[in-house]
Formats: sequence, C-alpha cells, structure tokens
Amino acid sequence: MKNIYKIFSLFLLIGTLMSCEKDSEDISRITYYVDIALEGESSVAIALGEQYAEPGFTAMEGENDVSESVEITSNVDNNQIGVYQVSYSATNQDGFSSSTARTVVVYDPAAPDVDLSGTYNTSVVRTESDGSNPRPRSSSIEITKVGNGVFYVNCLLGYYYAAGYGPAYAMTGYISLNADNTFSLITSHVQGWGDGLEAFNNGTYNATTGELYWESIYAGADIFAATCTK
Repeated sequence: MKNIYKIFSLFLLIGTLMSCEKDSEDISRITYYVDIALEGESSVAIALGEQYAEPGFTAMEGENDVSESVEITSNVDNNQIGVYQVSYSATNQDGFSSSTARTVVVYDPAAPDVDLSGTYNTSVVRTESDGSNPRPRSSSIEITKVGNGVFYVNCLLGYYYAAGYGPAYAMTGYISLNADNTFSLITSHVQGWGDGLEAFNNGTYNATTGELYWESIYAGADIFAATCTK
C-alpha cells in the first residue's frame, strides 16, 4: 500500500511540474525601451529674443521608429537671459518610460565678448550676516562658458563644503556677465541638500587683472565671499 502511495505521489508531482511548464510557456519575452537620440548638440545657445528652433531627434523602440510618439516639454523663455531645458519623453508598449533633455542657454548679445573659462584658485571667507566670525578657506573651482556672457560655475561657494563632503555638496550654478562687468545669478543648486543660494551679491569681473569676486549668501544668511584668480 505504501509503495502504491509513493508511485501515486510521484505521478502527481510529475503532472504538477508538467502543468507548470505548460502554464509558463510563452510568458518570457524581450521589452525594448525607447532610445531617444538627439540631433545636433545637447546644449545650444540662442540670443535674447531669438526663437528656439528644435534641431530634431530620433526615437527607436527596437527596430521601430516611434519618433511621433515622443512628448516634448519646454520652459524656454527667449525673452529672459537664463538656462532652460527641453525634455523629451516616451513610453514603450509595455509601459516603461524613457527620457532625455537638451539645455538651452539664452544669452545677451550685448554682454562683453570674453571667455572666462578655466580653473581658478579661490580664497573664500565665510562670515555671519553681519561680517563677524570670519572662517577662511582656499580651494579651486572650474568655470565654463556656455553662451556669450553666460557661464557655468562648478561651485559658487568656492568649494567650501565640497572640499570636505564631496562633489555632491558643491553649489553649482550659472551666472551672467553684464555690460558693466558685474555678475548676475541665473540659477544655483546643491545636490546634497537639494537647495540653492539665498542671494548672490557684488559679483564683479576685473577686466585688467582677470580677478572675479562675488558674495554667495547661504546657510542662514552666512556670507561666502569668494575671490577667484587664475
């Protein structure tokens, strides 16, 4: 009787496994994410008042061209100097999304035609809002020209925090050089804390010496006075 029970159990197990195999047939398949390839540059610059012209893109889902299904969103304001994003997104047939973006810089053609790109030694003095309790620190930053009079700075605090906490705590940002050789802040952001500057004051460019200076207000109105020299 025990042997009959064992044989019956064996057949039951085999039948269950065969049933599972049949149930799982044709379940596995490949899904292709939409690959969005931008035509032209990933960062473009246009003059103040000039209309943005889309350079184009191609979107492929496997071997199928699905460019017409791409959704484009943009915050470009061609009447305001700044750095903007044009975003491209698409969803594949299985509901998985893909996206990419193009940076658009709106610059002032009347701004000084000077390239401030390069590595700068920074001398930063952090004080309270009333100028008391000075805490100096020296480091270096990188500045990159992205359009006439518009520059990307890899740390507007002169690497004050990033030197200790790492690159995620660099206050990245964009600044614009005005006709009178003063600087204005366009945007700022620190990834590590998810915020930006509270204010940006007294930005100046000395055309004779090449020295840059600005005061970044952050961390509860503390002043980070940065002097930048090559």
